[in-house]
Amino acid sequence: MIELKKYNWTNGKSVFATGFVWLKETFFRNQDFATLVQKNSTDFQQFKKLTSELNGQFSIVVEKENEIWAVCSHTWSYPLFYKNADNNWSISDQPESLFDKNYKPEIDSFAASYFLQFGVTPFDRTLNKYIRQVQPGELVVLQKNSDKVKSYFLTKKSENSITKKTTTDIAKHLKTVFEPYYDQIKERQILLPLTRGYDSRLLACLLAEFGHKNVLCATWGRANNSEKLTAEKVAKQLGFRYQFAEYNETLIKDFQKDSTFTDYVKYAAHWSSMPYLQDYFAIKYLVENKLIDQNAVALPGHPGDFLRGGHFKDSLTNLKPSDLCKTIAAAFGTSYPLEKQFKTELQDYLNQKFFEEQNLSPTEAYETWDLQERQCKFISNSNLAYNFFGLDVLMPLFDKQSLQLFGNIDARNKNREQLYNETLENHFFKKNKVDFDLKQIADQKNSKLQGLKNRLIKAAPHQLKTAYYPMNDSIFYREITGQLQQNIKMKHPVKPHSFNAYIVQWYLHFLASQSK
Repeated sequence: MIELKKYNWTNGKSVFATGFVWLKETFFRNQDFATLVQKNSTDFQQFKKLTSELNGQFSIVVEKENEIWAVCSHTWSYPLFYKNADNNWSISDQPESLFDKNYKPEIDSFAASYFLQFGVTPFDRTLNKYIRQVQPGELVVLQKNSDKVKSYFLTKKSENSITKKTTTDIAKHLKTVFEPYYDQIKERQILLPLTRGYDSRLLACLLAEFGHKNVLCATWGRANNSEKLTAEKVAKQLGFRYQFAEYNETLIKDFQKDSTFTDYVKYAAHWSSMPYLQDYFAIKYLVENKLIDQNAVALPGHPGDFLRGGHFKDSLTNLKPSDLCKTIAAAFGTSYPLEKQFKTELQDYLNQKFFEEQNLSPTEAYETWDLQERQCKFISNSNLAYNFFGLDVLMPLFDKQSLQLFGNIDARNKNREQLYNETLENHFFKKNKVDFDLKQIADQKNSKLQGLKNRLIKAAPHQLKTAYYPMNDSIFYREITGQLQQNIKMKHPVKPHSFNAYIVQWYLHFLASQSK
């Protein structure tokens, strides 16, 4: 059974395609995309070669006589799920479509623990014990009349060659990559989520340099949001409209009782990713108040932080395989209390996936985890908030060419981050006179004194921690998650301002209530 209804799919003869792609320099979407796939799916090797050469945001399903082929692009923009029952395969873009009638989904306990820690489920697993997901950049082959699955990853492993690039090289690359994206949006309104950070400011400069006028720059959060003043100054300097969506008690009042919210959670979380709430209220506000066109395109700055190597810590150069679990949890965890038994299970799981099956170095494993598990399944998945309200989403910074280029630049000792920031400052920000209020690279604190301080804070009672950590976050998450905690007993995160720890717990309760 193939059931694809969530996204805008175009059907050909035994071919289903959604999203958009470039093959070399030719752009395809809708029927042209489906026709391209149809012409290149006579045999598996032909199809595999095609999908490995595609660049863009897409998913494809092809049904053959004896197999089903399914692909998600490296951006994981259109997640796919599959299940085997009695040697019969079903595939869908909505995991609920794979449930049998009167069937109560059985929770995968390891996936649930992983979800509590990271806001996503591990690799190809979901919170349902019997449902799997196509991973970012993966091609799966489901063999009919059996339970056999073959998996291929379409992105090549980095050769770790250290490429020497200048800021001029990087600036030229960014403009070259942006141009074909701009060709697809130049007649449409752009919604640019703008902060005081580098990535969204880069996109603002590129839009200005390409001459785009119909741009709405928007920031959202608490009334005293520190991003607001800078973002507004950037928009004004570039000649763009600006809108601040204030998060307050009135905006979020009784949001759980709103059927729109329930529909959004089902749409965006799909049994495998935390329902991202940071953007939900703002996009809903902008759409309901008709501040953006129905045909608008959102341009978030994902995954600029990954391109610059912001995730790369000095200590990673000496990372040991046995330290991978705690290092990932410290860098990306929700701060949900990490139980000893799960920590052991997770380390064993990561050992198998990265060191036994893929033979990666610990540093390569760390970066691979960050890209596939966090950037794709957590950060990129947040774009479904835009899709839910009818907006298209383009991520020019998530282009395959950029991932390859920056992946071959030395990220040790912050070299890549300095190069990225200097490029943006010298070739874009100064040129467009928006080189103000720039965030600097944070100094890393790895001293023994800092480690002792962290351990003491971790051991402190929850009430003392709330006095230490800033609880009035800029996004209004304290109040939003406060509503989620009503009538549900939850564990406090180790760091009280890690509000995602409450969202992941709430979602598991939500699934339990939906399956009763």
